Amino acid sequence: MSLKLYIDWLSQPSRFVSIVLNILKVPHEVVEIRIAEGKQRTPEYAKINPYRKVPAIVDKDGFQLAESHAIIKYIIKSRNIKTNLYPEDPQQSGKIDEYLDYHHTGTRKLAQYFFNLMVAPKLGIETTVNLEQAKKEALLALKFLETKFSTQDYICGKEISLADISAYCEIMQLHMVNWDFSKYPNILNWMQRVTQIKEVNEGHEVLQKIVQKIRSKPKL
Repeated sequence: MSLKLYIDWLSQPSRFVSIVLNILKVPHEVVEIRIAEGKQRTPEYAKINPYRKVPAIVDKDGFQLAESHAIIKYIIKSRNIKTNLYPEDPQQSGKIDEYLDYHHTGTRKLAQYFFNLMVAPKLGIETTVNLEQAKKEALLALKFLETKFSTQDYICGKEISLADISAYCEIMQLHMVNWDFSKYPNILNWMQRVTQIKEVNEGHEVLQKIVQKIRSKPKL
């Protein structure tokens, strides 16, 4: 049995894992779990991921794992992959881990804003999220990155890493719904650098098609 990756293309963590697996050329089979259809809540999927979220993997030996950053670090270690995306040097990987931990309460706020503004209403999903507060938190995350990119090309220094790919998958969502990035020239330049990786662009093709169908072009 090959590595199985359970994802929803609307999910930033799902796209992150898919993109990195393709960059690292790790053979895998994609199994779509569509959140809008409640597929993550089925008893069958709960056996794979008791948290009932995406992404998740089942490795060829039957080992199961959830959480995007944990999945990729497991893949790198279990297959002894040497990559600059997550170097063996403990200080370099430590700085990447530092961002990846921050990501969940920082940059990840962009996904909350994007989903509740654009996706949830079109899919008939009720939400109690305060959009103004979500936007405020999104702005703080963007300000943090804009400042960081004023002195360095990538989140953790001179080279692209897992941190950049994870962050890009979040920020790209706002780019798709006409967010005004004129105040964030450093982020725009960083995005152009990240998109030089073809797997990053390929990983967003499905999302781009979905957004084109549901977008209403709000003024953000």
